Amino acid sequence: MLRALALIAATATLAGCATTTGSGAGKVYCGAAQPIRWSAADSDETIRQAKAHNAVGRRLCGWK
Repeated sequence: MLRALALIAATATLAGCATTTGSGAGKVYCGAAQPIRWSAADSDETIRQAKAHNAVGRRLCGWK
């Protein structure tokens, strides 16, 4: 039990050191990702996920 608590405390402490700005991750994403197209045969959930992916691409990469 003590070991688990120590692990949780260490994880919480290290999470505070993470950075999400200025990391260049957007450039990596935009270099690898492509817009997703869907068809009428796809499920509503698949279409929702594709639209969410494409929204991120529009915001980060300037997709039209």
